[in-house]
Amino acid sequence: MKKKIFGTILAAALVVAQAVTVFAAGSKVAEASPAGDSAGKYEFTAITADSFQDLAESAPEVKSLIDEINAGTESIQAIAEQAPDMADVLADKEMLTPIFDLQPIDGGIKTEDGKYIVTMSVPTLTEEMTDVLLLHYSTVRSLWETITPSDVDYANKEITAEFEDLSPVAVIAKMSGSAAADSQVGTAPKTGVVSDWMGWLGAAVVLGAVSVTAVRKSRQ
Repeated sequence: MKKKIFGTILAAALVVAQAVTVFAAGSKVAEASPAGDSAGKYEFTAITADSFQDLAESAPEVKSLIDEINAGTESIQAIAEQAPDMADVLADKEMLTPIFDLQPIDGGIKTEDGKYIVTMSVPTLTEEMTDVLLLHYSTVRSLWETITPSDVDYANKEITAEFEDLSPVAVIAKMSGSAAADSQVGTAPKTGVVSDWMGWLGAAVVLGAVSVTAVRKSRQ
C-alpha cells in the first residue's frame, strides 16, 4: 500500500512539473548563443548580481538597472531615464533575450576597421518580430546604444551585427501579430521562466491533496 501511495504522489509531481514546463515554453524570451563563425570565438554569459564589479563601482545605477531588467522587476523602457534620446526607439520594443555579457575568445572576429563581428542564435526569433536591434551598454564609452544588425536570418533564427566594443547586450524587437499577443502574458519584461514560488506553491497544493486522499484510502 505504501508503494502505491508513493507512486501516486510521484505521478502527481510529474504532472505538475510538466505543466510548469509547458507554461514556461510559451515565453518569447530565451538565451542567445554564438552561431556560425562566431562559435568558439565568443562567450555569452549571464549577468548576475555579483558580476561586473567594475561596472557596479563606476556606474552603480546602470548595473542596478540591468539586474532589475533581468529579474523582471523593470522594463527596458526604463533605460530612457539614463539615455533620454533612446525613449522613442525603446517605446515599442520587447526583449527577445535577457541582457547578457558578450566577450571575445582569442580576439573574436574583427572587420578591417577593428569592429567585432558577432553572429548569434536567437531561438525565439520569428518573422513577426520586426525592427530587430541589439541593445548595448558600452562599458568603454559609458553609454547605452542600439545597434542595427547587418543581417537578420529568420529561417535559421540568427542575427549578425558589428560592435565597436563588447559588453552587456540584449536582443530587442517590435512584435506584431501573435507574437505581440503572447508578449502580453505575464509582467514585462518577460523572462521565459515561471516564477519559482508560484510553481512550487502549485506543486505543494496538488501533492498535499493527493497525499491526503491516498492516506484516507489506505486507512479504509
